[in-house]
Amino acid sequence: MAADDREAEVRAATEARETARPAEQTVVCEVPLGVSGPHLHLTPGDLATLFGAGATLTEARPLRQPGQFAARETVAVVGPAGTLAGVRIVGPIRDRTMAELTAGNVVTLGLGGEEVRAGEPFPVVLAGPAGVVRVAEGGVVARRHLHVPPEEAGAFGWADGASVRARLGVPGRAVVFEDVWVRVAPTAAFELHLDRDEANACGARTGDRAAILGPGAGGPAERDRAAAGNRRLLTEGDVVVAHRRGTKPVVAGAILTPYAREAIRKYFPELLEKIR
Repeated sequence: MAADDREAEVRAATEARETARPAEQTVVCEVPLGVSGPHLHLTPGDLATLFGAGATLTEARPLRQPGQFAARETVAVVGPAGTLAGVRIVGPIRDRTMAELTAGNVVTLGLGGEEVRAGEPFPVVLAGPAGVVRVAEGGVVARRHLHVPPEEAGAFGWADGASVRARLGVPGRAVVFEDVWVRVAPTAAFELHLDRDEANACGARTGDRAAILGPGAGGPAERDRAAAGNRRLLTEGDVVVAHRRGTKPVVAGAILTPYAREAIRKYFPELLEKIR
């Protein structure tokens, strides 16, 4: 078959697949994207320990979420394998200290690697100019999430804690993110939040528009169907979860993060030949 004929055949098959997608794959709405690097939220007590008694946060710039701001103050996150310096604090002060890191940060710092799953806290050590804070459950790889005001949540039929899909990225690298957590709050601005690892994987930047596709996948079968119809991002966490469940991750057509490739090499070497 000639190359032109083959290309036409592939294009026709792709268009047919797009047409045949279920309703849950259609675009519900579009929202702006906010990309989060590693950052911190601090309690008053931990702020005082790190920066000294009477310390306050100094606003560097406002964030899209109402009332929140990036502070000028930074601290270091210390792990067994290294230190991540210059981690920005996000204000205002909160009632719980939490360092939100990417999966890549966790591996680099030696803070648990494959044992760390999105949304599950782990121990962390913070170092500031005046002192050190150790928090037993002070670190987390945040779940990707969608901030939604109540009026939009009602219009689209979303409840707090629901799951949707989001499609975004530059041409040739666009992916569909599964299990985007819906967070409904009266003060929320409508915005999708990804961490820097996720955004880098598809070439997305803050301010890009993301297409929200509807209910998120409820389990492995739904994930497999989504992967068959969309290019999805496969992360290290996805691979580790599959290993724990005794299943195999779907790599066909997926975009793999560097750490996902290493996890495939470790747990599923037989799949390496299927990765492009």
